[in-house]
Amino acid sequence: MPAGLKTISTISSLARNLAAMAISGHAPSRRAIAAMAKLCGRRLERRRPFLPKAEGNDLNLRFEDLLELQFARSRRFTALVVGAFDGTSNDPTCDFIRKKHCSAFFMEPQPEPFKRLCAHYIGAENVVLINAAIDEASGSREMYCIPAGIEGLPVWAEQLASFRKEHLLEHEAQAPGLAKHIRTHKVQTLSFNDLLDRHRLERLDLLQIDAEGMDAQLLAWFPFERIKPAVLHYETAHLPEEDLRLLRQRLAALGYTVRVSDSPTDDMAIRF
Repeated sequence: MPAGLKTISTISSLARNLAAMAISGHAPSRRAIAAMAKLCGRRLERRRPFLPKAEGNDLNLRFEDLLELQFARSRRFTALVVGAFDGTSNDPTCDFIRKKHCSAFFMEPQPEPFKRLCAHYIGAENVVLINAAIDEASGSREMYCIPAGIEGLPVWAEQLASFRKEHLLEHEAQAPGLAKHIRTHKVQTLSFNDLLDRHRLERLDLLQIDAEGMDAQLLAWFPFERIKPAVLHYETAHLPEEDLRLLRQRLAALGYTVRVSDSPTDDMAIRF
């Protein structure tokens, strides 16, 4: 994009974001303002120059920065977390949602982690807990998993539930003996469209996906023609390089600015 058009686009983006903040009813935090600057290739400083140019690691753009920005420009922050597990383990949204009293829909298909998820959010009226997995169609399906508490296996092995057995087997080197403990159980499934219909969701501020190697597939199933979540967060660790390139290209075409998240194994994206 020519420099002049890029400047106009940046000014337009800032104007839209400031207007959204003005009517949201949420005073923007310093992190929200800093996130806007970082998305424009600037870094917010306390001394002159107050907005120096920056890029790459110098920007230090973090996932919580995007959450703070979206919270500031949203009247009612609503999140959909797919693969929530127990609501605490490796969940970058948990503290934010509780602190900000956001509306949230948490999906977890495994029965035991789902029980712990329910216990974690007991009494939270703004949270809906769904014991199901996302699939292309609603129904039921066999899921591969590792039971909790297997002697000799790391604690994280319980988080490896997937529709793809080969995904679990890929972790044998880090957890020797894992293969002989793989079990299956039937879980309920929902398509994204059925989920949105059932809960009358017409907009989303955040879509977070942790689907153990199926993140790109779930994003391919998501009806972006119906809803474009403001912020996306998804795992990239198990994606082939070419698949990741095509996914980022597709999201950019949908109007998202894509960045590597706090963890190099995750991507985050925002419609700015």
